[in-house]
Amino acid sequence: MPTFADIVHNLKFTSFPILFPTTVRVFTSLFGTSDAALRCFGFLVGAGLLVVAWLNARNRDDVPLILPALVGLNVTFLTAGTWIRGYGLGSVLVTLGFGLTVLFVAHPTILRLVVMFVCYIASMQTLYFPAAVIPSFLLAAFAVSLFRRQFKWAFALCLVAAICGLSYIPKFLTYFEIRDWVLALQRKTTPGELWREFMMACGEPTQVAPWIWLAILAMSIFGAIWIVAAKSRRDSTSANVFVFAVLTIILATPMYLVFLWTLHNIPETRYYLTLLCILAAVVELIVGLLAQFAWIRIARLILTICLTAVLPVLAWPKITEPETNIDLLAKNLQTYAREGDLIIVNRWFLAPGFNWYYHGPAQWMTLPELNEKRIHRYDLLIAKMQTPDALADIRAAISQTLQSGNRVWLVGGAQLTQQGEPFVLGPAPNPQYGWDSGMYDYSWATLLGAFLQQHVVDGEVVLSPLPGVNSNENVPLLIARGWRD
Repeated sequence: MPTFADIVHNLKFTSFPILFPTTVRVFTSLFGTSDAALRCFGFLVGAGLLVVAWLNARNRDDVPLILPALVGLNVTFLTAGTWIRGYGLGSVLVTLGFGLTVLFVAHPTILRLVVMFVCYIASMQTLYFPAAVIPSFLLAAFAVSLFRRQFKWAFALCLVAAICGLSYIPKFLTYFEIRDWVLALQRKTTPGELWREFMMACGEPTQVAPWIWLAILAMSIFGAIWIVAAKSRRDSTSANVFVFAVLTIILATPMYLVFLWTLHNIPETRYYLTLLCILAAVVELIVGLLAQFAWIRIARLILTICLTAVLPVLAWPKITEPETNIDLLAKNLQTYAREGDLIIVNRWFLAPGFNWYYHGPAQWMTLPELNEKRIHRYDLLIAKMQTPDALADIRAAISQTLQSGNRVWLVGGAQLTQQGEPFVLGPAPNPQYGWDSGMYDYSWATLLGAFLQQHVVDGEVVLSPLPGVNSNENVPLLIARGWRD
C-alpha cells in the first residue's frame, strides 16, 4: 500500500489486527522490501521465540529446553511462524505474556500486572488467536488469587480482562461491514477436521508427533498435581504456580478448540500455532519446577537431546521446500511476454503474489477479473459469484488479444472436466454448494478451459509445476496462440 492510511482503510480485508501490518511497515521502511529483507523478518521472529523461552526460564533460575525443542524445531513454526504473517509474532508475544503472568501469580505487584497487560494487548493486536488463550491465563490467575484471598488482585485481573475485551470493539464494529462477504470464507467444520489439522500442526511424523505432545502434557499435569499435594503446606508459592499451570492447560485447550469451531473457517494447520506455543510453555514451566528431582532433570535432558536429534531430520524436507513458483513464472513473463499480450492468472487468489513479482509490459487479469490485485478482496469475489456471467470480460479480452495476433499466457493453466463439458454454477448462493468459493473457482476454471478449447488454434505448456514446491502455489504456465470461430 502506498501510505499507512491505505493500510488502515484496508485493514478489514486482512487476517490480522493493526499492530502486525504496522510492524511490517516499520521494518520495510528501515530495511527495504527485498525477499532477503523479508526472510530476515521471519528469522527475527524465530530468534524472538528463543529470547522469550530464555526469559521465561531465567525468571525461575532455569534454562529453556522443552519449549525450544518442541516449538523451535516444529515444522509449523518454522514455516507458517516465519511467514510475513502474524502467526509467529503473535504466538511469541502471547508466550511472553504467559511467562509474565507466571511472575504475577508467584509475587503479584502493580508493575508486573501492568507489564503483563501491555503484553496481552500487544499479542491481541498482532494476532486474533491469543484472544482464545489469554482468558485462560486470567481465569487461572483469578482462581489462584481467590484461593489466596487476594481479592484486590482478583479485581485487578477482572479489570485487565475487561480492557482486553474492549480493545476488540473496533473489530466487532467492523464485522457489520464484512458480514456480507465473509460467507465465502465460512463453512461448518467437524471435530474430525479440527483433530486432523491439530495432528499436522504438531509436526512430523504426523502419526506420532501429536501423541508425543499429549503424552508430555499428561505427564506434566500428573506431576504438577502430585507436587501440589506434596508441597501445598510447605511451599505455597510453588504450589500456586503449579495450580496456575494446570488450570491453564485445562482451560486453554477447550477454549481454543471452541474458538476455532465458532470461526466456521476451513481449519488450517497454522491456526494451532498459538496453542502449541502455550502448551509447550506450560510444559516447560511444570517440568522446570519438577527438575528439583535428579531423575526428572536427567529425563528432561534425554528428551531434549532426542528431539533435537530427530526433529530437524524430519522437518528438513518441509522447511527447505519453496513456497511458490510464481516468482519464476513472473520472471519468465517479464522476459517473453510483450506489450499487447494478455496474462490470465488462474486462480484469483494467486494475484497478490503475482502482483508482487511481475513488473512487465503485458496486461494481466485474474480469473475472475477483480479490480484489486494487491490483497485478497472477498467482497469483490462475492460480487463475481453473484454475477450471472462472471467471465464475460475475460472472454472478451482473450478474443481481442488472439484476433489481433498477440498471445495469451495462462498462469495456472485452465481446467477441463472428464466429460469435456464445463462445470456450470448459477449465481450464488448455489442450491447445492451455497457460498463455497472453492467450487466457484473450479467452475470458472472449467469455463475458461472449454472456451479456450473451442477457440484457440495452438497452445503449449511453457513451464510445468516444479518438483518439491509447495502445492498451494506450484502452477504451470501455458501459452495460447491464434483464434478460430
